[in-house]
Amino acid sequence: MQFFDPKKMNIDFMGKKKFFAVFSILLMVLALVSIFVEDVAGGINWGIDFAGGTVVEVEFGKALTPDQVREVVTSQGYRKNVIQRSVLEKEPGKSEYIIRVERIAILSEDDAKKVEKELRDKFGEKLKEFGFNADSGDQLDLRFSDKVTDKEIAKALADIGEKLRMKELTKVTVKHQGRPEEYRYLVLLTGVAEQLKHAFSEKIPGSNPMIRKVEFVGPQVGEKLRNDGILAMLYAILGILAYVAFRFNIQFAPGAVIALVHDALLTIGLFALTGLEINLTFVAAVLTVIGYSVNDTIVIYDRIRENLAKIRSKPLDEVVNTSLNQTMSRTVLTSLTTLLALIGLLIMGFGEIRDFAIAMTFGVVVGTYSSIYVASSLTLYIDRFLKRLQA
Repeated sequence: MQFFDPKKMNIDFMGKKKFFAVFSILLMVLALVSIFVEDVAGGINWGIDFAGGTVVEVEFGKALTPDQVREVVTSQGYRKNVIQRSVLEKEPGKSEYIIRVERIAILSEDDAKKVEKELRDKFGEKLKEFGFNADSGDQLDLRFSDKVTDKEIAKALADIGEKLRMKELTKVTVKHQGRPEEYRYLVLLTGVAEQLKHAFSEKIPGSNPMIRKVEFVGPQVGEKLRNDGILAMLYAILGILAYVAFRFNIQFAPGAVIALVHDALLTIGLFALTGLEINLTFVAAVLTVIGYSVNDTIVIYDRIRENLAKIRSKPLDEVVNTSLNQTMSRTVLTSLTTLLALIGLLIMGFGEIRDFAIAMTFGVVVGTYSSIYVASSLTLYIDRFLKRLQA
C-alpha cells in the first residue's frame, strides 16, 4: 500500500532546508530555556521516582476506581501522586493499589524542633540525643542517660501532640534499640501510610483499607535514578553514533546523532514547558522515541546510499530529494500506524500511561520531521564542509 507514488512525487525538501534549520534551532533554544530558566516555565517537574517520596501498597475490601483513590489522596494535600492498580490483585470484589506520594515524612523539620524542645522540657538532661531526618520517614531516634520506659516516652509524646495539635504524635510505637544497658529508642510516628489509611476509612465507608507494604524513596536514591536515566539516553545516542558511522560513514553519523539530540531535547522541553512530570516512564518514552527516530533516519540514509551508487552524476541535493520522495510513503504509513495506537492511549489512558502517550505522540511527530529536515539536511552541510577541507 502506498499513499504517495514515488514516480509522481517531486517535492523539493532540501530547497527549504535553511528555513527549517532556523526553525529547529529556535525550537531547541525554546526547549533549553524551558528546562533551565525556572522563571519561564518553572523548570523541570521531577516525578516521585526522581525527587523521592513514599510508596504505599493498600488493599481495599471493596472495588474502587483509580479516580476514587486519587481523590482521597489529593484531599490529604498530596497534589503530586501516582495511583497504580497492583498486579497482585486477585480476589473479586476487592481492589489493591500502589500509591506514590511526594512526601516521606509528615513531620517537618520545624515541627521536629518544637517536639525536641518539649521533650527536653519534659525529661531535662536525661535526654542526651534527639534525632530526626525527614528523608528517613516519620521516626525519631532518642537516647537517654538513665532508664526511661516505652510507656513514659509514648505518654510524653501524646501529651506534646495534644499541646501542639500534632495528630501524628498521639499514637506512636516505641522500640528499644541496642544493648539492654543503652537507653536508645526508635519512635515510629503515625506516618503517611497511616494517614492515608485513616482518610480512606473516613471518606469511603466500607473500604476497609489494609496497608500491605510501605517503602521510602529518598532524595539520594531519586538522584541516582535521575542520573542513571540521563546516562541511559547518552549511552543510547553514543551507541547509535558508532553504529551509523560503521554502517555508513562519518558523513552520515553526525546528522543522525544531532537529530536524536534534537528529538530528545524537544520532548523534554515540552514536558518542562507544560509542567508534566518527568519520571522513569518518561525516560522509557524518550528512549523509545530515540529508537523510532533512528529507524526512520536509517531507512532514508540507506536509500540515499543506494541512489548515490545509481545516479552519481546528479548533485547530492537532488539525490537526497529523490530518496526522501521515494521513502515518503513508508514514512507516512509508519508514523500514522504508530499514532493510531498512541491516540487510543491518549484518550483512554490516565496518569503515567497518558504522560507516556503524550511523550511518544510528540516524539513520533518530531522524529519524522527531524529525519527529513535535520538528519538529511545536515548530511548536505557536512558533505560541503568535507569538500572544503579537501580543496
